[in-house]
Amino acid sequence: MAKNSGDLILRDRMQFDIDAGGERTTLYGRFDLSQFTDPVSRMGLAIKEVYFQFRNSAALKPSGLINTGGFDPVGAVGDSATETRTAALKVYATTRAYENASEVGIASPDVLCVYERYSAASPAYFNAGVLESGQGILTENLWYGPRDLHPSGYTVVSDLLIGIASDNWIQEGDQTIELDVVLVAEPVKVTTERMNEILSQQQDL
Repeated sequence: MAKNSGDLILRDRMQFDIDAGGERTTLYGRFDLSQFTDPVSRMGLAIKEVYFQFRNSAALKPSGLINTGGFDPVGAVGDSATETRTAALKVYATTRAYENASEVGIASPDVLCVYERYSAASPAYFNAGVLESGQGILTENLWYGPRDLHPSGYTVVSDLLIGIASDNWIQEGDQTIELDVVLVAEPVKVTTERMNEILSQQQDL
């Protein structure tokens, strides 16, 4: 995982709630990097890799994946009385607190990585109580990491924000979800030019 002997591997565990309807409005957790960053001394971290893992260790959960603490890959299941149900989940690392996760994309300023999970479940079709067509389910995972967005590493001199939001992820509804985050970072001395750029961005927030 580490690129060289000077790299740091940093870990944190965060929690967020999903309501009964599978909704999670934009929420941020703070990854504390104060031990390794200092704007006055121009000491920063070049973030090279970010890893996310979802965990649900609740004793009672809709998906029933209790032994493993697994997070249900299907957001919402359709049935014969509804249309296709689509669900979405987004997690990202950033140094800018965007008001809504819907504003965040791979071209957004100060975004280190974006992870998106989608699922679509079409209803089963019944005719007079007889199943004529089974349910179709599609899942998709999209990952744009620091290697994709910032190949040389993204330099930070402050804490990192981890943003999360969901739409219609009913299968994990009314649950407290744990999100494990691992960073691979290299301590760096920040140039005056980069420091001025960072401070200018912070004033624009």
